[in-house]
Amino acid sequence: MNYFQILSLVFGAVMILTRLAIQFFPKQWNEFELNTAYTERQPKWVWIAALCGLSIIAFTWYIHFTTDGPYSLVIRLIHSLTLIKLSQVLFNYKQFRAFAARVLTKDRKTLSIINTFVLILGAGVILMGIFLY
Repeated sequence: MNYFQILSLVFGAVMILTRLAIQFFPKQWNEFELNTAYTERQPKWVWIAALCGLSIIAFTWYIHFTTDGPYSLVIRLIHSLTLIKLSQVLFNYKQFRAFAARVLTKDRKTLSIINTFVLILGAGVILMGIFLY
């Protein structure tokens, strides 16, 4: 297994498993998201997780430029999309939490759209890990 295959399989599995948890355990997920993960005040773990995420993204770019990985550009770009969420959680925490609270409690249609998109993308990423890398 190469780095991009492992990254694809793990990243895709996380995308799918979190969507399934949201779908099948909505009350428990809402409780976890709003009262544990994203509390009123920005928790310190957010910065640690962001640093880990940035490190993985930076390492992915490094591997892309220093090795000859076929189609590595695709997974690198998909993985880099997490920078959008990271920047919002780090620098616009109150707005991010307000959005998360609204989507989890009132606007379930938006949550369904997000979940569907992430589920399809996760399946695609796993298929890339199986067939491309």
